[in-house]
Amino acid sequence: MEIIKESNVIPYSSEKLYSHIIDINNYEQILKDEIRSFDKLSENEFKIKIGNMPGINLFLSELPENNEVKLSSNDSNLNFYILIKIDAIKSNSSKIKVQFVGNFSSMIEMMIKKPLNAFIDSLKNKIENISF
Repeated sequence: MEIIKESNVIPYSSEKLYSHIIDINNYEQILKDEIRSFDKLSENEFKIKIGNMPGINLFLSELPENNEVKLSSNDSNLNFYILIKIDAIKSNSSKIKVQFVGNFSSMIEMMIKKPLNAFIDSLKNKIENISF
């Protein structure tokens, strides 16, 4: 299963956006309206609860050479990752692409596709509308 969402132009440099999304402490604010709980587990890992789903642990990896941040699930039952790529447009503007990639059974995929699509869209919108 793959979901890709691309933003409009964001009025911040790619460096400024990247430094914001690599900081795990900012995810509670970014995701606040979409999650029921947020627990920071370490400097690179947090746990979120979305709706009635069980809590999901996400491990944050930086991919600075590509201006990307990867959020990977640590749960063998929910094998997925979210890749956030930042593209510079000009020195003070950029765009993001949020890509969700997961391997699920067709039954699970059918159940989570609609809420997951909404979640990825909302994540893109929250990053797109960040104000510093």
